[in-house]
Amino acid sequence: MSKFKATPLFDAHKRYTRLPMGMAMLNEYPDSKLFIEALVKDNPDVSQDFLHSQAFLKSYSRKSEATYRSYRNEVERLLLWSWTVANKSIIQLKRPELEAFFDFIHSPPIEWVGESVQDRFKSIGGEWLQNEFWRPFAAKISKEDRKKATAGGLDVKPDTKGHTLSGEAIKICFSAISCFYDYLADEGYAFGNPIPAIRKQSPYLIKGATQKNIKRLSNLQWDYVLSCAEAKANADTNYERMLFVVALIKTLYLRVSELSDRSNWQPIWQHLWQDSDGNHWLKVLGKGNKIRDISVPSALFPYIKRYKAFRTEQNSNFNSNAPLVIKNRGTGGMSSRQLRRIVQEAFDMAYEKMLSESFTDEAKALREATTHWLRHTGASQDIATRPLKHMADDLGHASMGTTDQVYIQSDMKERAKTGKDRDV
Repeated sequence: MSKFKATPLFDAHKRYTRLPMGMAMLNEYPDSKLFIEALVKDNPDVSQDFLHSQAFLKSYSRKSEATYRSYRNEVERLLLWSWTVANKSIIQLKRPELEAFFDFIHSPPIEWVGESVQDRFKSIGGEWLQNEFWRPFAAKISKEDRKKATAGGLDVKPDTKGHTLSGEAIKICFSAISCFYDYLADEGYAFGNPIPAIRKQSPYLIKGATQKNIKRLSNLQWDYVLSCAEAKANADTNYERMLFVVALIKTLYLRVSELSDRSNWQPIWQHLWQDSDGNHWLKVLGKGNKIRDISVPSALFPYIKRYKAFRTEQNSNFNSNAPLVIKNRGTGGMSSRQLRRIVQEAFDMAYEKMLSESFTDEAKALREATTHWLRHTGASQDIATRPLKHMADDLGHASMGTTDQVYIQSDMKERAKTGKDRDV
């Protein structure tokens, strides 16, 4: 791996929120402290850049871990580029230099690209030292290629040469950096926010009517996922959890985070509730810390009842305050990563079953599926039979326009199907 001359600056959310503010934070990270001290000798404004960035991230760390992580990544890239490539403070950057920054992150040099996502720091001898394998960007390989390599006993590595950010990633970067400069201007540290003007002229944000096809399971793939999970649960009650999770996420269009245990929210059985008219709902905490109630269809009741019965058999003290999904070992709810592993196991079982029954192409496509595909699958199947407003509310979309754009306008499969038989 090529030599990278900078160090990471801000740790993961869990540690970051517990650290002292100010330059004292760097006492926990000797490599980063030495890096910044060396830069300050040539440019004293670097320390103020760091402190204002730290305060900005501290503010957004209160909102959610996902928001902190997204903003941390983009701000950290800007700081490292500004200090080590442009050799300037972030408040000294003019429009041409910021345009150069976006050119840089669109196609970063090989020494800035890692072979995998890595933790920024490692605990060594009681100190949090820089992880030598961490880079501001990480190349990726497809799930299909990774699984093939693993099955063949090969150690596959992604190609870090020619790494480019997608249009969606660039869009996220523009949004985060613009928000950052708004904050700096409000604090009186920067004179204004030049990012909106740069964004308007950016060649990397391409607009058009063509929509990306929604990544979802086909009806056949979903049938196999559900039937395999159900068969496994029938044979071994320890798999009742898997059946419950895949059915719940798909049917209620859940984001995996909405089912996971978080510092400010724990899904419990009491969140499955019934109103005075006999309608059933699930209360979740969604994006932007917004609570919403999702309608629960009757078809989901059998899956809820059988998992609830399993939980009652396992623990005589089970009650409405118990976590909605629980670890098989240990106590408490489950993290997003643990939930993804459960869903992935269901996908893997369906993949093997489909291969054995000669659905080769469908099986191969399933290898690329992620947990989020279940949300898209449920919504895509229901969008034709439910009012758009109801779908938007259950999905947690602030606007029906988002639901329309994602699940109607971009449904390329249906669009192609209706277009095949046109006459000339």
